[in-house]
Amino acid sequence: MSKGKILIVDDEMVGRQLLQALLIVEGYEPFLAKSGREALELVNQVYPDLILMDIMMPDMNGYQTIKELKKDNKLKKTPVVIISALDDRDSKSRGLNVGASDFISKPYESEKVLTIIKEHLPDHLK
Repeated sequence: MSKGKILIVDDEMVGRQLLQALLIVEGYEPFLAKSGREALELVNQVYPDLILMDIMMPDMNGYQTIKELKKDNKLKKTPVVIISALDDRDSKSRGLNVGASDFISKPYESEKVLTIIKEHLPDHLK
């Protein structure tokens, strides 16, 4: 049984694959999107329990994608955790201001990612 559905949004294939492998081993059901637009299409099919979002992506960055997600009543409460190479205070602040639940800087430690996922998943999945 899955511990929860997690959408990974990252334009870099290696980034998506590393997180996907980590989540599968831990019993989560990962879904992958390579852009903000693709994520917005996929969320209405999957309704993830949590979203891991990169910021720097072509066509629609992570901030814009989070803003769009938060407009949808069904997704408004879905936690979004930013995972980004941007690690300055302004980037973190902007992410939280648009509705992100947390911010993880790349490179990250797997244990930290798993801990933050567990913190933000809905209670029925803990």
